[in-house]
Amino acid sequence: MFKIASYTGLLLALMLSCTHPERKLLVLSKYKLVDKDTVYQKIPPFTFMNQDSIAYSSKNLEGKIHVADFFFTSCPGICPVMSSQMQRLQEMTKDIGDQYQLVSFSVDPDRDRPSVLKKYAQNHRADLKRWVFLTGAMDSIYKVGIKGYYLGMQKDSTEPGGYLHSGKFVLVDKKGLIRGYYDGTNVNEVNQLKEDLQLLLKETH
Repeated sequence: MFKIASYTGLLLALMLSCTHPERKLLVLSKYKLVDKDTVYQKIPPFTFMNQDSIAYSSKNLEGKIHVADFFFTSCPGICPVMSSQMQRLQEMTKDIGDQYQLVSFSVDPDRDRPSVLKKYAQNHRADLKRWVFLTGAMDSIYKVGIKGYYLGMQKDSTEPGGYLHSGKFVLVDKKGLIRGYYDGTNVNEVNQLKEDLQLLLKETH
């Protein structure tokens, strides 16, 4: 009887593992082959100014998972929804502590000075230990956004607010490699982002 029960239990476990496999996150960063080894492109180095007028660089993110988005404070379109979803993500992951960072880059640095970002952060109940808002030279921000996070953005006088930018949230692992893109205006995709962030925390390599 014991052998039959044990065998049945083993079959059930195998069936469950096949029907509910743990989600695996691919590396979505660009890569090249060097001596037959795959070398992935990491988020490029940057240094910008945060909402407190303090220099904040990519070194602040070393060894941390981070979620990035690009927005501007006067945006009349998707930005308010994106920021509300980022704030919700902040609340859903508050038990993770300092193992990750939320980073919002302004695509309108001429108007989004640190003091403007600070007020915007307060309006969205941002925990500034975990959610930072960055501004700096437009060319530098756009270079990081386009060549680092692979997101489209540009000045566009035909767009409401004068800027065209992606509504995606980008999940980046501790090594600076992109592991996921999510619609920052979609509740279900942000929920999935939260689950994927937790998966990354379990990675040991």
